[in-house]
Amino acid sequence: MSAIITTDLTKKYGVRTVVDRLSMTIEQGELFSLLGVNGAGKTTTIKMLCGLSKPTSGDAQLLGDSIVSDPYAVKSKINISPQETAVAPNLIVAENLETIARLYGRSKKEAAEKADEMIRRFGMS
Repeated sequence: MSAIITTDLTKKYGVRTVVDRLSMTIEQGELFSLLGVNGAGKTTTIKMLCGLSKPTSGDAQLLGDSIVSDPYAVKSKINISPQETAVAPNLIVAENLETIARLYGRSKKEAAEKADEMIRRFGMS
């Protein structure tokens, strides 16, 4: 199964098109980057894929779920944490990760285990 498939994904703000019919496939386990100049539509694309912004037209599938017809299923599978902000700036990385995991329904124990795993995986210790 592909991780992400976009089909003619488009976002317009008024008459300005910021993402124009983006079609791509990203396979599970594939390393992928969105690169472009300021204003190229990278952040808008990520916001649409995360369900934070509705596309003007087109669709995307994340692990088989549509961002248009089933955005709640998509939101249950994905999370984004921008480097500029944290859930609670006064908390350490582990506490922020645990808080996010708890918001997604993990038990306290599962949240702590998942946070530890992510910290080890990404060398944040």
